[in-house]
Order: sequence, then structure tokens, then C-alpha cells
Amino acid sequence: MTHWRSDAIVDGMRQRVFTAAPGTRDVPSVLWSPAAVDGPLPLVLIGHGGAGHKLDDSRLDLARRYVLEGSVAAAAIDGPWHGERVGARPEGWGDLETDAMLLDWRATLDELVALPEVDASRVGYGGVSMGTIFGLPFVANEPRIRAAVLGLAGATPRLLREAARLECPVLFLMQWDDELFDRPSVFALFEALGSEDRRLLAFPGGHAEAPGAAREESTRFLLEGLTREAASG
Repeated sequence: MTHWRSDAIVDGMRQRVFTAAPGTRDVPSVLWSPAAVDGPLPLVLIGHGGAGHKLDDSRLDLARRYVLEGSVAAAAIDGPWHGERVGARPEGWGDLETDAMLLDWRATLDELVALPEVDASRVGYGGVSMGTIFGLPFVANEPRIRAAVLGLAGATPRLLREAARLECPVLFLMQWDDELFDRPSVFALFEALGSEDRRLLAFPGGHAEAPGAAREESTRFLLEGLTREAASG
């Protein structure tokens, strides 16, 4: 049963901090929604990068875009070694941590879609860099995700295998001069995506130099995808 820990109005949004799957996985989580909810809302799950956490400034900015501009709900969780899970990061990490995050996201989503204000048929995911490294396998194994924004990541054996399983529309972001992931690796991961609707959006600059336009296009892509689901349903 969800453990709700705080409920407040933050920047015009209702912000509820909670622990998903308490006693089993104990996933530190947050849910944002409009202060006044009118019917079940689409939900966007927001993955954070390697220097972030569920309540960092970037997550709050994205939440405001989704909740205040798009009138949808948004949620985030802390990844390993971040936020409430802060601790020493091991030198090597891989499938074990990825599998754990897949289960964490799934447990959180299970609890969120049980809420009356969340529409289980309209769920999206957005996360780049570490948000893709952990999020792409989750999206590939979660049929409830209707659209995803991924990117700022390169090919690994695990990501290539999982990418081929993707079916939902994907917007894939790339920094042309990314010093962490070279172009051939990024192109290889994009080309491995199994989605029929896959779009590559590249901007000049290094890994941490994505312009505001990247965020604008990302939020627009997910909002349009989830509201289109509503119109067609």
C-alpha cells in the first residue's frame, strides 16, 4: 500500500511525495498533478540523469510544463545512488541495477494507475542520459507506455537488445558533440529502435549543452502523443 509522506501545493501544482511498494521495494517517489483534477489524466513518468534526483530543478521544470501547460500528471522516482538513495556509487554497474530500476518503475506505475486521477491507458515516459540507460529497458518491457522520449545515450549490448523490442513512438535526442557517447554509438542505438514511429532530433553541443528547444520538443511530443490517444479513444 502506498505510503504518502507529504501533500502540498508547489508552484501551483499539487506535489505528493510518497514511497511506492513500501516494505517490498521502498521506492522514493513523487507525483505532481493540477491543484484541481477534472477527470482521469494522462501520466508522464520522468527519469532523471546522472547528476539529478526526483525533486531536482530539472524535474520540477518538466513537471510544471506537463502539469500547468499540458494539464497532465507527472511522476518521478530516485534512481540508484541519487536523492533519498544517495550513497557510494560502485565503479561498475550494469544489468543488476537496470533490472532493479525496471521493477521500481513498474511498482510505482502499478500504484499510480490505481489512483482515480490517473488514466492507465495514457502513460508516457521521458528520460535521457541515465534516464535512458535505466528507462529504455523499462519502456521496452512495459506495454502501458504509449510514447517515450529517450536519448543522450549510446549503444550497449543490453540497450541494443531492449531497443529492438520497442513498439511505441519514440523521440530520440542527440547532442552532436557529445563527449560521453560518440556519434556511431548513438546512431547505432537509434537505428536499433524497433518502433515504427521513431524520430531523431540532434542539436550542436556537448552532453550537458542541450538547448531549451530540446526540452520544448520533448514535452510537446509526449503531450501530443498522450492527448491524441485520448481523442482517438
